[in-house]
Amino acid sequence: MKEALLFAIVFRQLNGKTVISAYPDMSECVLSPKQLRINDLMKAANHQVKTIMADEMLRNEAQLRLNVTRNKLYTSPIREFFKNAKDRQENSEGFSIS
Repeated sequence: MKEALLFAIVFRQLNGKTVISAYPDMSECVLSPKQLRINDLMKAANHQVKTIMADEMLRNEAQLRLNVTRNKLYTSPIREFFKNAKDRQENSEGFSIS
């Protein structure tokens, strides 16, 4: 379990003890091209799902298409978006990069 308090300190449970540490500085973290691509895909997926959730007609269509309950209506379209993106990549390159 990890909790952040105003992004200044972090409380962690390690071996049954509570440890307080500084929030990690990730400013110098360099992402790989694959990580950057996944971050861009996730940003696009979130934008698409927020558009779907904002429109009642699109929300109902997605719920019927994906055959999910209302509480799963955020994660299922994101899963579908990633699956479609992977299929498009496989079709355009001829092979899969996992």
